[in-house]
Parts: sequence; C-alpha cells; structure tokens
Amino acid sequence: MTIPQHPTLTWPPIEIEVVGYRLVDAFEAAALKAITTFYEHHPNEVAAYPIGLFPAVNAGSAEWLFRTTHFGHLSRDVADETIQAVIRYMNAQYRYQALQQRHMNQVMNLAQTFQRSLSLRDTQIQGLNEAVAGRDNVIAQYELQVLEHGTEIVQRNTVIAFLQEQIHELQMELGDAIEHIGMLHE
Repeated sequence: MTIPQHPTLTWPPIEIEVVGYRLVDAFEAAALKAITTFYEHHPNEVAAYPIGLFPAVNAGSAEWLFRTTHFGHLSRDVADETIQAVIRYMNAQYRYQALQQRHMNQVMNLAQTFQRSLSLRDTQIQGLNEAVAGRDNVIAQYELQVLEHGTEIVQRNTVIAFLQEQIHELQMELGDAIEHIGMLHE
C-alpha cells in the first residue's frame, strides 16, 4: 500500500506488506501500519498539519469541531507529548490488531480442525450405518431361512404324524394277524 503524497510536500512513498484472511482485514492492518510508520517518519508534519493530512468526512460534525477547536493548544503547548501519545496509541492499536489477527488465525485453525474431525466422524457414522444396514439384510435373510425351515419342519412333523398313525394301524393289523395266525395254529 502506498500513501499518496501531500500536494504541497514531497515525501517518499511508504511501502507496507501485510497478510490477512479477508481483504478488509488486510486493508485495515496496512492502513494502521502505514499511518504508524508515517507518524514515526514525520512527527513535525503530523503535529503541525493533522487536519490537513487527514480531513474530516463531515466538517460540520460537533465532535470534529471540538477536536479542531482545541487542537491549537495541543500543537503549540504540548506538541511533543501529543505526537508521542499518538504514536504510542498507534503502536498499541497495531499490536492489538496483530494479536487479534494471531488469535483469529488460531480460531480459524481450531475451527478447521473441528470441521475435519466432524467430517471424519460423519464418514465413520455413514460407514457404520452401511454396516448396520448390511447386517440387517443378513438378519432378514436368516429370518426368512428360519421361517422356511420352520415350514419344512411343520410339514415333516405332519408327515411323521401321518406315518406314525399308519405304523400304529399296521401294528394293530399285524397284531390282529398274529392273533389270527395263533388261532389258526391252535
């Protein structure tokens, strides 16, 4: 980012490199770093012409008028202290932005790790659901086989009962025949 030069003063451009996850974050970090660097390189210009360097968005604003009305006192009487306070503030603000960016990076890394973990668990759950569905199919097949075997057992038991009745009848006939043979022998 290069700060444009003041129309009446010639300053070398300030080159700033920043990295941000979002474009707005990168712009804010670059602007903060550029303003801090500018304040460090040009303390007298900042003390003498801050209103001209950074004009108000709304010149009729009550807050802006309050600042500009009392600025003469600050620039004449305590210019060095004002510049030092502004520089300290900008440095603190820059450190705050850097810490905030670092912590946002950590939050993003944690969020990505958590998302990967959830994705892995979703995949595992899907695999388990497929395994359960496969086992349910196998169980259903076994249940059908059990029903078929039960039907076969009932049919065989019916046949066995029928055959037992026939054997009983044949044994009775055999007994009658043996008695009849016994009577014939006598």
